[in-house]
Amino acid sequence: MWRVRVRIRPRRRTLGIEVAPDGSVLLAVPADADVKEITETLLANIDRVARAVRRRTAEGAEQPVKELVYGEHFSYLGRSYRLRLQEEPEARVRLVSGWLELPVGEGASAGRRAIVDWYTARGRRWCKEHVSALASRAGVPVPSVGVRDLGGRWGERRTDGSIALHWAVMQMSPPLIELVLAHELTHLRTARHSPVFREQLAMLVPGLEGLERQLAVEAQVVWRGHVREVVRSSAQPLIRST
Repeated sequence: MWRVRVRIRPRRRTLGIEVAPDGSVLLAVPADADVKEITETLLANIDRVARAVRRRTAEGAEQPVKELVYGEHFSYLGRSYRLRLQEEPEARVRLVSGWLELPVGEGASAGRRAIVDWYTARGRRWCKEHVSALASRAGVPVPSVGVRDLGGRWGERRTDGSIALHWAVMQMSPPLIELVLAHELTHLRTARHSPVFREQLAMLVPGLEGLERQLAVEAQVVWRGHVREVVRSSAQPLIRST
């Protein structure tokens, strides 16, 4: 059973549906909203809301945790790479022949930041290479695209017309990254998740429903930056958290 809250927001001109981190559903409505319209909009988006509730509930569970040790697995664009620690002075985070190389730092926090920064930089590059073509297909101007930590969201449309993606989506396969990007681009045309929005998104993303189901599954296992302290082993160098 869902917990639904209704908040009147006088500055809004359209009805908004949000799913909070605890899985509750928030309806943000204009002051003059019609009860019938609210009900119809919620029913039209029932499947999407259900997926979002399941995703938020999963996010509230224990998050995947990585150990920054030799051989740990990290994903990039849907492929898995093993971690290899480097002690050279000029070492940096990079992909080399199936390995994700990481400089040995002062602690797990520094290693985590280095990897997140690497995903973020790769994400910005990927978006820059792909957003123009996708925006053209969506029929919207090419927006500014940021990549950063968005908490429980994969994407975000901002009031200034820019959009953002979570750095963690770069672990997923390109079709899923394109889905997140296409979702936010579609919001530049249609603000709320209405039937029109779904039609526009479906035209932009072939196999939409299947990809959304795949995204819901992968969302439960994507690494979001949590690292675990480990005990030093003489077999392989590792990073200890401070």
